[in-house]
Amino acid sequence: CRRHRLAFGGFSANELMATGAAGGLAAAFNAPLAGIIFAIEELGRGLHLQWQRRVLLGVLAAGFILVAIKGNNPYFPRYSGTGNAPLTWIIICGLACGVAGGIFARLLAKGLTGYVPALLRAPLRRHPLTVAFALGLLLAALGTYSHGQTYGTGYHTVANALNGITLEPVGTGPAKLGATVITYWTGIPGGIFTPALSTGAGIGSGLWALSDGTVEQGLIALLCTAAFLAAATQSPVTASVVVMEMTGSQPLLIWLLMASLIASWLSQQIQPKPFYHYSAARWRERMLADADNARLARPQHHSGG
Repeated sequence: CRRHRLAFGGFSANELMATGAAGGLAAAFNAPLAGIIFAIEELGRGLHLQWQRRVLLGVLAAGFILVAIKGNNPYFPRYSGTGNAPLTWIIICGLACGVAGGIFARLLAKGLTGYVPALLRAPLRRHPLTVAFALGLLLAALGTYSHGQTYGTGYHTVANALNGITLEPVGTGPAKLGATVITYWTGIPGGIFTPALSTGAGIGSGLWALSDGTVEQGLIALLCTAAFLAAATQSPVTASVVVMEMTGSQPLLIWLLMASLIASWLSQQIQPKPFYHYSAARWRERMLADADNARLARPQHHSGG
């Protein structure tokens, strides 16, 4: 549209991409406020953006249009627990998800070749189909172990955990973490954001099994859902707000934020650079290298003197 002077004349490319990405988040999860926070905290961290009214209105419009079409219904089942969050369990959830989320982000950032001996890296790159087949077998094994709960986005995993249904087996959360990493390593990832939510819910269900029922299961799952997402993305405010809007748990926002801040800080000690920005930097380097190689490969025409 901007090329043909139909619209967007006053926007830079970065502003348009940030508005589109944040608007997509707001519409996908019925979370307009989370879309704005995501644009400012995550996308604006590595871009020079001028946060004009039009950018924020574009993000809000995406969320409000969805609300007008589908109604103001949370993405996940509405949290209906008591909301009494003991400080001890907030810290435990933050620490556990911080370690798990940091490991998750580091595994994604370094990739499969970053964890194998140097002698095996070249063969792995030369035989991508064999590697994908082996990783597929691992995915199938994890799916069998978790009774299929590692497949897909994990919506039902989160919904069951929030409703107080114990997830079996206890290792569903770590299994989902492993399945997401393996899928990413195959080169055909199905997303990071939503699987991180189900991984956190699975970890929360596992922690609740260690509590002897002294704390509400849905609450622990909710705290871990936000905390693991915060650790995976290192965006604690976005994680807290998006989980709040997706579950209708506004009274718990302060507890979600506390767990998310702990998890995000701990994740930074394991993987200093946020995964999304690390991946963007690698992609940019690859594009620049390809452009340089293409320029060098062009035939050079020398004019005779």
